Amino acid sequence: MDDRVGIRLVVLRVLVVSLLVTLGARLWALQVLNGEHYRQVAETNRVRDVVTPAPRGLIVDDRGRALVRNRTSLVISVNRSVTDRQKDSGRAVLERLSNVIGMSVADVTKRIQYCSATVKPPCWNGSPYQPVPVAKDVTPSQALAVIEHPDRFLGVSAELQAVREYPYGAVAAHELGYLSPVTQEQLDSDGGRHGFHNNSLIGVAGLEYTYDSALRGADGVQRLEVDRFGRVAGTASSSAPRSGDTLVLSIDAGVQQAVEQTLKKTVDSLGGRARTASGVVLDAKTGRVIAMASLPSYDPSVFVGGISESDYQALSDPANGIPLLSRAYQGSSAPGSTFKGVSTTTVLTNLGASTSGNYDCGPSLQIGSQTFHNFEGSSAGPITLHQALVISCDVIFDKFAYDAWLADGGLRNGRGPYPAANEYFVKMARAMGFGSRTGVDLPGEAAGSVVGRDGAKAIWTQLKDSYCRRAQNGYPEVADPTKAERFRQYAAEACIDGYLYNGGAATQFAIGQGQYLSVSPLQLAVAYSAIANGGTVYQPTLAKAVISPDGTDVMPITPKVVGRLPVAPETLAYIRAALHGVTSEAGGTAAGVFADWPNDTIPIAGKTGTAEVEGSKDTSWFASFAPANDPQFVVVVTIPDAGTGAEYAAPAVKAIYQSIYGVGRDAALSGGVPPADLPKVEQDGTFTPAGAPPDQSAVPSTTPSGGGSATGGAAAAGLAQTGGVGVPALAERGPPPATARGEPAAVDAGRAPAGVGRGPP
Repeated sequence: MDDRVGIRLVVLRVLVVSLLVTLGARLWALQVLNGEHYRQVAETNRVRDVVTPAPRGLIVDDRGRALVRNRTSLVISVNRSVTDRQKDSGRAVLERLSNVIGMSVADVTKRIQYCSATVKPPCWNGSPYQPVPVAKDVTPSQALAVIEHPDRFLGVSAELQAVREYPYGAVAAHELGYLSPVTQEQLDSDGGRHGFHNNSLIGVAGLEYTYDSALRGADGVQRLEVDRFGRVAGTASSSAPRSGDTLVLSIDAGVQQAVEQTLKKTVDSLGGRARTASGVVLDAKTGRVIAMASLPSYDPSVFVGGISESDYQALSDPANGIPLLSRAYQGSSAPGSTFKGVSTTTVLTNLGASTSGNYDCGPSLQIGSQTFHNFEGSSAGPITLHQALVISCDVIFDKFAYDAWLADGGLRNGRGPYPAANEYFVKMARAMGFGSRTGVDLPGEAAGSVVGRDGAKAIWTQLKDSYCRRAQNGYPEVADPTKAERFRQYAAEACIDGYLYNGGAATQFAIGQGQYLSVSPLQLAVAYSAIANGGTVYQPTLAKAVISPDGTDVMPITPKVVGRLPVAPETLAYIRAALHGVTSEAGGTAAGVFADWPNDTIPIAGKTGTAEVEGSKDTSWFASFAPANDPQFVVVVTIPDAGTGAEYAAPAVKAIYQSIYGVGRDAALSGGVPPADLPKVEQDGTFTPAGAPPDQSAVPSTTPSGGGSATGGAAAAGLAQTGGVGVPALAERGPPPATARGEPAAVDAGRAPAGVGRGPP
């Protein structure tokens, strides 16, 4: 009995000692090992941050005209740390406030409630010690009603705050972008590194996103000490806000407005449903973006103060043309005959073609059982490559591409191994920058596609099951039974041998058509810029410099060379002369459009393009540069579902050049040259364009206005208004073959022979 008691006492002692050791170890871990961490946590629990947002930096054009600025807004806010301590939790104050601002008590209550997993906007996502804005842009009388009766509005304040303003309305909306409240995910992942706070507004699109850290500045933070009841006991520290930097762009507001107005007039002339169009103007000597536009567009001011769900859905709706999407750099499609400039460099550089040789531009080219035609079956007989570009002959480039495909082994479906394919057209396209992002300083850029033999096989491997399923089940969703059966036949062929890179795909590629080539207007502009400037491929940029608010610190953003064309200078000179002939020589596909153009003083070089799209009208393209003898500007326009390149895109490009150079109207760019230097920041915060006397050319950077419109802002800045879209054009001679669109598993038929020219989807 005594032994059992002794054993129990020993076990009890061991247990007590073990508990004491465990408790001691835990206390040591909390107080010594992790003591600093818990001290910081305790400090955080007794300190609350009140944030004063920093004024966001301006975004100005190449002459210092503010495209985005700040304006002052009278804002009424409710401080819940005061109202919640009142006997009725501030109910009486909120009722009096609702009568002043014309908002129901229920709506005011919703705005000041804290956001959570179950509480969705409108709600407050900031600090509970921060005054919550409930009404913006209130009238002075409403603000005075609060300010003059503080005893009746305990916890309510009225003050001036800076909000984003767009003096030119929707002008350059896609490029400028907009702001949105920071998300909890961003706070958790990057909040500390980027200086985000619960109520921070950050750029989520366009330049506002790319240069957010420079534009945002640094918020002021007042750290309040609170007791265990949440009552403010004192101030631990305080820092003043630092204004964001000014972003100077290469975009010229006058040219930008001219491009947008020209596109709109052209689209309006087409009528019908929601229409799309896009245009790009580059500086050929530097790669800088002078203007870039996409229709439909939107007014970024709709995001100021928070956008409604219905408005956001409307801006994202395909039925409206997806206004939030910039087709200038976020969309891509077949470029049509504008690609023949690239193909000409290929045949002269890699395929032994001669600048003086003649090549047969017959009405058609027979390949296997399929016939490839020129536009409307036209024939010009033996002609030079210069003339082939001028009149846009398809058959000559069809023949070069088909012969190159045969030299690479054709279908290559026999016994191998095969030597590596040369794929000269594919390689030249990639050297021009197609198939990869240009690196423009905007988010969400499309890479487009340049697909060679290996890429075609990879695509087939990924989509084979879909092809085979479609071959069996067909396309019941396609209303036209004839079209549905054609799609099914394409899918059946692709299911079996869609991995083959066939002659039809190669032939279509060389004339800018088919499922293996897709480019954005910006990519095409970069390629034509390289042809124009002698072979230098630039990374396009919109920003020229970041300048401190007082103008003392300047961080230039210099042009970046990303490649050189593997083409001889004399070859590029030959192509430039041929492209000039497109607008100036008899038979040129754009000669009718530019018949009245002052070609002797401002020669323009260009190329029409007509990309056929099954189920829609042709996509109209025109790529150009001017002056042709010393290229300064590259202008590209594309208008889907319109017609030939000579009918719509070429006249639009002409109207843009009229605005740039002042032909028949005021010039958007004085002297026809973009300013090389940055605008100067004056002591009063205004900007003076480079080289202009301050007393004559100062441009206000901020003015107390109420939002402005594109028309009013443009008029104030003296911007040129564009006129019509040009004179009637000649029909282009070389639209590429038809392409099946709209169904991912549909096969691109083109006009190629079965088993030889048919292209897999």
